[in-house]
Amino acid sequence: MNIPKKLLLCEKEVETFYGLNARTLQRNRTTKTGIPYHKLGRLVKYHIDDIEKYLQQNRVGDYRYD
Repeated sequence: MNIPKKLLLCEKEVETFYGLNARTLQRNRTTKTGIPYHKLGRLVKYHIDDIEKYLQQNRVGDYRYD
């Protein structure tokens, strides 16, 4: 994956690099579920480590993407 070197991503970048729908991220923020996020004024940012941890914790099955 060619993720930029910055640690905080906006929801569109999360959508592009991880395939998580931006609308789903918005809905999860409203219901206080999903990936932890940082609120910087009006900006919402997701830390790469939080995204990866969330994806790992919600993994189902024993398959690999080698």
